[in-house]
Amino acid sequence: MSIAEREVGMAGGALPPIDLPSNCPGCGVGLDVEDLRAHNYVCTQCAHHFRLGADAWIALIADSGSWQERWGDVRSHDLLNWKVPKPYQAVIDKLLKDGLNEAVRTGTCTIAGRSIWLAAFDFRFVGGTLSIVAGERLARGMEQAAAAHVPYVLIAASGGARMQEGVLALMQMAKVNAAVGRLDAAGVPFISVLTDPTFGGTAASLALLADINIAEPGAAIGFTGPRVIKQATYADLPPGFQSAEFQLSHGQVDMVLSRTELRPMLTHLLEMHS
Repeated sequence: MSIAEREVGMAGGALPPIDLPSNCPGCGVGLDVEDLRAHNYVCTQCAHHFRLGADAWIALIADSGSWQERWGDVRSHDLLNWKVPKPYQAVIDKLLKDGLNEAVRTGTCTIAGRSIWLAAFDFRFVGGTLSIVAGERLARGMEQAAAAHVPYVLIAASGGARMQEGVLALMQMAKVNAAVGRLDAAGVPFISVLTDPTFGGTAASLALLADINIAEPGAAIGFTGPRVIKQATYADLPPGFQSAEFQLSHGQVDMVLSRTELRPMLTHLLEMHS
């Protein structure tokens, strides 16, 4: 079932359009927006996976009408009076006005009738960076999933920790990792889906700590850019070393899976662990 088929009746309303180029960056073919939308924003010619926001991921994964958002009223604030290159509070206010709600949305839903906790990063909100609020939403959800013995599914797309919140953002990695530990101690399945891009502290912590790590084809996954790594190590880096396919061949992820196959696979994994 496509996003377009499942969006009607969602608690969050109709799926907003995503920003698309006129031609596919993978094969150069001209894009038919409605056709692309009907195929979950995967190019039918070359299988290029376009980036989705949190709202689209919720529509793709959750059963229609089952999404119940939690802690959507917990919002970020400029605690450090950050001004460079632009005032941080002004950035947050504009994104909220545009209809985005932080870099992570979390809540409960069902998938094929099975209850899960679902958290989805949104790269449109300050590069999907891990903030105090994002970390709090993630940790609270994981703790409640552990207490209720409900599987936890994460959709990752992030540039790392949010620099505008300094060390307070960096601390979220440890806090969320502790919550991941509670999932493990409770024997609750944790499934992570790594999308393009998943980098920085998010990749170095929670995104790759799941029981099952799934990556989308062609997704960029790593800690920092190749130029910085080469400057630090003085080593020649293998081609494509930050691609999902390279991560799979080196055991960092468990499978690379097309978006069109994701929901059936999640359903299958949840059935196995029920």
